[in-house]
Amino acid sequence: MKITISVLLLASNFIAQNHSEPCAFDHISNNQNIVKAEKVIQQGAITLKSNHTIKTIPVVVHVFHQGGTENISETQIQSQIDVLNEDYGKLTGTPGDGNGVDTEVRFKLAKIDPNGNCTNGVVRINSSLTNHKTYERPLLKQISFWDNTKYLNIYIVKSIPGGTLGYSSFPGGPADEDGLVVRHNYFGRIGTASSSMGRTGTHEVGHWLGLYHTFNNSCGTDLCTDGDYVCDTPPVATANFGCSASNSCSNDSPDLPDQIENYMDYTSEICSNMFTEGQRLRVQSSLTNLRADIWTQTNLVATGTDSLYAPPLVCSVVADFTSLNPEICVNNDVNFINTSLNEANAWTWYFQGGTPSTSNIENPVVNYSSLGMFDVSLVVTNGTTTDSIVMSNFVSVTNPGVGQTLPFQENFDSGIFPPNGISINNPDGGIGWELDSNASVSPNYSIRLDNLNSTNYGTIDEVVLPFLDLSSNTTTPWMKFNWAYAKSVSLYTDELIVQLSTDCGATWTQILYKNHNSLVTGPTQTTPFIPDDSQWKNAKINLSAYSNEQNVLIKIMNVTDGGNYLYIDDITIGDNSLSIENIDLLEGLKIYPNPTSGSFSVAFEFENNLPTQLRIFSVEGKLIRQVAVQNSITAIDLENVPTGIYFLMYEQNELIRTRKINIK
Repeated sequence: MKITISVLLLASNFIAQNHSEPCAFDHISNNQNIVKAEKVIQQGAITLKSNHTIKTIPVVVHVFHQGGTENISETQIQSQIDVLNEDYGKLTGTPGDGNGVDTEVRFKLAKIDPNGNCTNGVVRINSSLTNHKTYERPLLKQISFWDNTKYLNIYIVKSIPGGTLGYSSFPGGPADEDGLVVRHNYFGRIGTASSSMGRTGTHEVGHWLGLYHTFNNSCGTDLCTDGDYVCDTPPVATANFGCSASNSCSNDSPDLPDQIENYMDYTSEICSNMFTEGQRLRVQSSLTNLRADIWTQTNLVATGTDSLYAPPLVCSVVADFTSLNPEICVNNDVNFINTSLNEANAWTWYFQGGTPSTSNIENPVVNYSSLGMFDVSLVVTNGTTTDSIVMSNFVSVTNPGVGQTLPFQENFDSGIFPPNGISINNPDGGIGWELDSNASVSPNYSIRLDNLNSTNYGTIDEVVLPFLDLSSNTTTPWMKFNWAYAKSVSLYTDELIVQLSTDCGATWTQILYKNHNSLVTGPTQTTPFIPDDSQWKNAKINLSAYSNEQNVLIKIMNVTDGGNYLYIDDITIGDNSLSIENIDLLEGLKIYPNPTSGSFSVAFEFENNLPTQLRIFSVEGKLIRQVAVQNSITAIDLENVPTGIYFLMYEQNELIRTRKINIK
C-alpha cells in the first residue's frame, strides 16, 4: 500500500485559472513511520467508541517575516482560528455549515508557552526564511518550535516556490517536522488574506489530523481500504477545480458524483463546506491513538486553553534569542535571531568577546576574533514591561587550522565509503548517499542517492568534503564533477545543490543549483535509472572568489522530491592538469552500442581533433587493446574477447579518463 502525504487547499481564482498543484502534501512527508500510523488510524476508526466529547487543540503561530505585509496581525490570525472552528464544528449560520458533520474538534490559540509564560499564541521572527523553500523547513523549527505533543505548530511565510500555498505533516511523522507551513495571504480571511475564505488552513489541518485528499490513489479498488481510506467519500480520479459537478469514478455503488463540497479536494473555497462521518472517525482515531496528549485536560490547563483560564489583560514581554550558527571559526560572524515573546520593540544586546560588544538592533551580526566560549545577554522591552536573559557559553569560537592542499580528487574507486576525509549527512536516518558499482565514469564506482524509493520528501542528504586550502592552488581553482540523473515523472524533480562555507560550516553560500531540465541527463522513467556513458554531464564551478581562503568546506546536496537516482563521480578541485576545454572534450566522448557484443564505435565530438590514445583493460588491469586514433569516429572490434566488464581509457594531452564497456 502506498501512503502519500500532502498539504494545502487553494485559492479559487488561482486554481481555476492555472490548475497547478497548490497542495504540497503529496511530496513532503511519506515514510515507514507514516505507513505504520496509517494502519493505526484505520484500525482505530473501525473500533472507535466515541463519547462525542469536544477535543480542543492548543495552537501556536510562528510568523516569519521581514517587516512587510507578511507580518500579519493577531486579528488575521484569530480569523483563521475562527474558520477552523466553523468548519470542523459545522457551526450553524457560518460558511462551514454544509451537508457534513461536526468533527468534534476545536482550536484555541495558546495562552501559556512551554515555559509557563503568558502568551497570545503568536511568535514573530524577523528572518529571510520567510521566503520559504521546503528543504529549509528544519531551519524554521530550529529557530522556533513548541513541543508538538502540546501544541499544533503553524508557520506563516511570505512565499513558497511552485505555486504552493502550504503543506502539512501527517500523524506519526518525525516530531521535528510536525506542523503546518502556510503562505500569509491564505491564512485567515481578513488582512492580507481578505480574498480568501481561510480554507487553506482547514485543508492543511485535515492532513495534520490524518485525512488524505479525496482523490488519493485515484479511484482505487475498494472504497474503504483504498483511495482516501474513507468509506463515505465517493472515489475521485483526479483533483477537482472550481465548483463544476463531476463523476470521475464509477466503481462505487450506488455511483455517486465526486464530493466537490469536501474540504479535502482542490475545489474552490466557495463550494467547500463539509467533512463526512468517515472523515470524522479518522480524525478522532488520530487524536485518540497518535495525538493523545495534546487535547487532554491536563494539557489544556498547561497551555491556557482550558475554558476556565483567565489570562491577564496584558502579557509581559519575555526575552529570548537563538542563532543557527553559534559555533564558528575565529574571525567569523554569528547571526543572532530575536525570538522574544509579546511584541518586544526595543533590544539591548551584550556580547562578551564580540565586535560590536553591544547592539540595539533586533537581529545583530557579531564578529569574534578570539578563541573561546562567550556569554550573550539580551534585555528587551515592549514599552510597558522589561525582561532579560543571559546564555552562558552560547558562542563557541575555534581555530580550524589550514585545510588540505590542492588538488583534491575523489573517484570512489577504492570501494571504501565514505572515503577518508569525506563525511555523509543523512538527517532522517533513511535512504542516503551510497556506493554504486552499476554506473560510473571512473572504472569501478560512483555514489548515488535513490530518490525513487526515498519517500521523506524535502529531506537534504549531503556529501561533505574535507577542509581545503584553496590558496594552495597556483592558478584559478575550479571544482569539477560528473553527474547523471533522470526523473520518475515529468512533474517532480529532485534538486542538486553545491554549497561552500568559509566559516567552518556556520554559514553557506550556494555555488551551484540544478533541477528539472538543468539536472536531467537521462529519460524520464519509473524504473531505476542506470546511466550509460552518454548520460553523464560535467559540472564546472569557478572558485576564484575563494582563491585566498585557507579553510573551505564544500558540500554536495541532494533534495528528495520523488524523482529517480542521482549519481556523482570524479570530484576534482584545483586540478591544474584539467582545463575547462579538456573537460568539455570529455563530454563529447560517446561509446556505442554499450552494452555490446564486441564491436563498437568511439566518437569524439569536438572541433580540434588532437592525437588520442585509446587503451582497453580487463577488470584485473590487463591491457587488452591499444589504439592510436586521429579520426572523430573509431571502430573497435573485440569480438574474440570473453564477455564481461572492461574499461576504455581515454588519453588526450594531459586529460585521462576511463569509461566502462559491457561486452555480452
